[in-house]
This record gives sequence, C-alpha cells and structure tokens, in this order.
Amino acid sequence: MNRTDKLKYIDYDFTQDEDRYKVNTDTVCLGMFLDPLIGKIVLDIGCNSGALLLYAHHHGAKKLLGVEIHKDALKLAEENLSRYTDNYLLYHQRVQDLSIDPVDVIICNPPFFEMNNVTDDTYFKEAMFEEGLPLEDLFQSFRRLLKNNGTIYLIYQADRFPELYEMCKQYHLKIMKMQYVHDVHSKHALRVLVKLKIGKMSKLKVYEPVLISKGEYLNLK
Repeated sequence: MNRTDKLKYIDYDFTQDEDRYKVNTDTVCLGMFLDPLIGKIVLDIGCNSGALLLYAHHHGAKKLLGVEIHKDALKLAEENLSRYTDNYLLYHQRVQDLSIDPVDVIICNPPFFEMNNVTDDTYFKEAMFEEGLPLEDLFQSFRRLLKNNGTIYLIYQADRFPELYEMCKQYHLKIMKMQYVHDVHSKHALRVLVKLKIGKMSKLKVYEPVLISKGEYLNLK
C-alpha cells in the first residue's frame, strides 16, 4: 500500500510503499549532509523511490539521475520526481552495468550489512545486505561514473569505517568531511557520513555528530 508524506526538513511530498524498504533516518541524514549542488548533475546509486534525489533537487541540482534494480521502486521515483522537475533520468539496472557520461556528484545509501540468512525477502536483502553490491563494486562504480573533480556523498555503517577508509585509499579518494550519527540510547555511533573527492588523503573536517532519539533528530537542521 502506498502513502504520501512530507520529506523531513524540505517539505516535499513523497509517495512510498508501506510494504517495502522506506525512508528512514539514514536517508534524511544523508539528504541533509549534502552541500549546495547548484548546476550539478547528480547520480543516486540505488535510488529506490527517489527521496535522496529530491533532497539533491532541494539543494539545487540541475539534473537528477537514478539507478535502481527494482521496477516498482522506479515507478514511485518517477511519480515523486515528476512533481518537481522534468530534468531526470532513471535506469532500471545494476550500477555495475550502468554506462553513462561521468557526473558531477554521486550520492549513495548503499546496502552495507554483511550477508546472512535473517530473511527470505529478496527485496529486503537487496536493499540492506551487500551481496548484490559489495563495497569494492561500489567504489569501482564511483571511479568509473564520477568526473575527476566530482564529489561523492555516502552514508555507511560506523563500525565498518576501517573498511571504508581502506577502500578510499585503494581507489584514491580522499575524505573531505565526515559526521557521525548517534542514537542517544546507544554507546556507539551507528552511521558515518562522508564527503569524498578524488585525490590523496589529507586533512578533513569532522562535524558535530547528528543525534537521534526514537527516530527523531535532536540537532539536525
């Protein structure tokens, strides 16, 4: 069953399938982590129903591209994007097979849980677990689809940051800024937000953590 809500902080109407993987705190945190994108061509890897592309549109993106393996999600993405712009293209395929001109910006909330047998729901597995898009495949796609002066915005599991850092070094991507996401009821950070550019690792800006309590954002604006 579909329902239409408002995306947090940007007041865009957004239709999603209540029975599928929906917008959550990760989506909103990454959407609000974006810098101004005025005049940029933006690709969302695993765009689902288009929420992150709407955040990119809010931040001024010129053209929106999304790649997604689920047709039903892409239909919702088209419905959502068409409310606000006609300057978008959606691709129904794996990002590993995507062939487009390099873009200015890539945004991604990837499947980052290690594969296990907790569910037989194929959609949930593909949305949440990394078997269909391993971290190395993702970084290969970053380098192939991003312009040399382009930017990547990514959210990842905080306790796997060492793997993320090693992959950045391997593919010559430097972390420009980062921000941890904490649930106030947990001792440890849950997620890490990173902004990447091509180049050698150097100094970076570490921002004040995002604090979440019971799904509500305590200091995100």
